[in-house]
Order: sequence, then C-alpha cells, then structure tokens
Amino acid sequence: MNLDSIAQELDRLYEFEISRYIERCDELKKSGFKIYRNSTGQHKVVLAGQGAQSEQKQQNVYDTSTAKKENIFVRAKNRVKRGVETIKTVVKVVKYISDSQNNRRV
Repeated sequence: MNLDSIAQELDRLYEFEISRYIERCDELKKSGFKIYRNSTGQHKVVLAGQGAQSEQKQQNVYDTSTAKKENIFVRAKNRVKRGVETIKTVVKVVKYISDSQNNRRV
C-alpha cells in the first residue's frame, strides 16, 4: 500500500467513520508513519524520520491528528452553549451602555 492510498483511506474514514479512523491512525503511528491533517480534513502520510526539514514544511500546511474528533452531537451542544454565552455577553454590554447613558442624563 503506498502513502497516497493510505492518505485517501484516512480522508474517507475521517469523513464517514470517525471511530475506525482513530483506530487506523493509531495502527499507522505504531507502524512508524506520521500523519498530518489540514483544516479541510485532507491527510498527508509520511514515514517517520524522513528528515526534519521536509517534516517542518509539512507541519506548516498540515495539523497533526492527535486529538480525537468529538461526536457531532457533542459539537452541536458546545456550539449552542457558546452561542448562548455570546448572547448573554451582548445583553450585558448593551445593558451596561444603557445604564451608563441613563446615569449621564440624570
């Protein structure tokens, strides 16, 4: 299996089967591969120890895939939670501005 086909396999697993993706990444890392992923979910697979200069260039383009990707429901819940916190903050700022303007009029 060549490195491009492994990268394509990881792209597919990342998009459709995240639990299998994590297992496959662990297998590949134990076999001596380094796995990089960019923000769009595309992967680059290289043999470990290929030289620091080429790896550094790749790290500028790809993020390492060490963190587990959360379930879509967890991500949705967290996003709603952040949205609610943002709305609360906006309301507090508007209230503060309104109160400070009312104090100037008195």
